[in-house]
Amino acid sequence: MNVFFYSKKCIIELSKKKLLILIAFQLLINPFFISQNNPDFFLFEVSQLKLKNSNKGPIKNIPEELKYFRPFKKQLNELLKIRRNQFYYVDSVLKENKLPESFGFLPLVLSGYNSCHTTDLSSKGIWALSYITALKKGLQINSHIDQRMNNRLSTSVAVKQLKFLMEKYKSENWTLLAFITSPSYVSNIFKESKSKKWNLAQKFVDTKYLKNIELINWLNELNIKTFNGNYKTTNKNYQNFSFKEDLLFDAIAQFKIIDFKQISIKNPFLTGQMIPKNQSIVLQKELGNFIIKSQSKIVAFQDSMTNNLFLKEKPGNKPLIYTIKYGDVLGQIAIDYNVSVTQIMKWNNLSSTMIYQGQELKLFSNKMAPNFKVHFYTINKEKYFWEVALNNPEISIKNICKYNIYQELKQNQKLKITNK
Repeated sequence: MNVFFYSKKCIIELSKKKLLILIAFQLLINPFFISQNNPDFFLFEVSQLKLKNSNKGPIKNIPEELKYFRPFKKQLNELLKIRRNQFYYVDSVLKENKLPESFGFLPLVLSGYNSCHTTDLSSKGIWALSYITALKKGLQINSHIDQRMNNRLSTSVAVKQLKFLMEKYKSENWTLLAFITSPSYVSNIFKESKSKKWNLAQKFVDTKYLKNIELINWLNELNIKTFNGNYKTTNKNYQNFSFKEDLLFDAIAQFKIIDFKQISIKNPFLTGQMIPKNQSIVLQKELGNFIIKSQSKIVAFQDSMTNNLFLKEKPGNKPLIYTIKYGDVLGQIAIDYNVSVTQIMKWNNLSSTMIYQGQELKLFSNKMAPNFKVHFYTINKEKYFWEVALNNPEISIKNICKYNIYQELKQNQKLKITNK
């Protein structure tokens, strides 16, 4: 029986001797009592990882000094497989920088290779980089992007930091500890132990950190004997793309309906609803090539959408000012705004249908044609226009923009929608 099942009254009545005997008995019948009830030996939340718990892998037996990790042998085997198949490039980067191979296991113990990992102190990514370290090393962090969750870029920054720490401490273990915690933590250990020798000072290190460093060193020895560089190639259906302009998901969705959540999963560093310009992201080849081909149209539509140029005005209100974009023709503008070419010419004193880029046109609302029906769409969980279009293929982004101000959506908000 677990001692924690006793009531407070019962525990108080037990003598200290009996209580110690009971705890010793618990440890005797359940050797994993500590690790199961104290998961803090891991530096990340193991339960949050979606692992297959493979029985196959290089880890057959975990040594006595690492017994706290024994209940998680299957998870560790799976993490080693992820490291080999998806993060094989880490070893190459370390080798180029003449750093020990053991450093390549830091993402395993820090985050479980979870790109979206966030610590209690808001460090992020597979390397659990702090905000300050990331900015100092040149990563971008803003409302649209957090490059700490870009595995390749964060690896480059982590290696720079490891190189700095290795030059400072001239020791693998002290470098590992400083990266996992901080240089100030290591300095405190030096002061407390009055020594910089690992074998003398390690007893002053928090057991959690010490055991993870021991795990790293053991895995490194195991890895050398086990893996021979038989890495899987990346999925050929995906490749890296970058674009010359900032592109909103909502604008792209006008031309191609996509579940952008899947793009965010592939690129967890995209924290907003926009692909920043010149930012390398992973996309399916077909989609990436489509965006490149349609980029000018997407940008033009995006400009009109964000400035609410598609929004219909009520009769009697001020005119809508529309700025002519490259490729616009008067006939299409008339169709888009449900007015006639003759009306546009009259409102703007045009003698012909010729228009030029940058020209401004006054547009007044026309009465809605009888073949249009208005209804209201109630927002449930959607936050963005593209989510509404994804759930309702008959509704285009432009259709939504005609009768609703472009903004982030709220639950129970009602959108005015028209269908033919």
